Amino acid sequence: MKILNYYVESWRRFGDFRGRSSRPAYWWPFLLHPLVFLVLGGIFAAILDLDTDQIGPEIVYFIAYVWLSIALGVRRLHDMGRKGTWLLLGLVPFGNLVLLYWLVQPSSVETNEWGDPGTQGGITTVSSDTEPEPPLQTNDIIR
Repeated sequence: MKILNYYVESWRRFGDFRGRSSRPAYWWPFLLHPLVFLVLGGIFAAILDLDTDQIGPEIVYFIAYVWLSIALGVRRLHDMGRKGTWLLLGLVPFGNLVLLYWLVQPSSVETNEWGDPGTQGGITTVSSDTEPEPPLQTNDIIR
């Protein structure tokens, strides 16, 4: 299931501010984190019998999620050829609208200073100057 792979990959690259993250590698974890946060909060509240005014272990997840979201946002901006410092645009009024517009844009198909598009969970490109390999024949396997 690709969606879970994107989610796991986001945690694997938790503190990685280098490289690129494609649109699905950014948006699937972004959409799944609130759901996971609610589920973990419910589980911890049930197991540990927490009151609503107590800070439970889910706060640790939330802090980690904020850090991970910053790393994902920086890598997503890198994927479009922009510096990660543009993420600070979210701190000014209406800056989030500009960021949202950028984050939903397709990946840059060109190699940029943060790597190739296909190397960091991005799209795969095929160069026209290389000849594709012929398909494998079944009689090649039998011999």
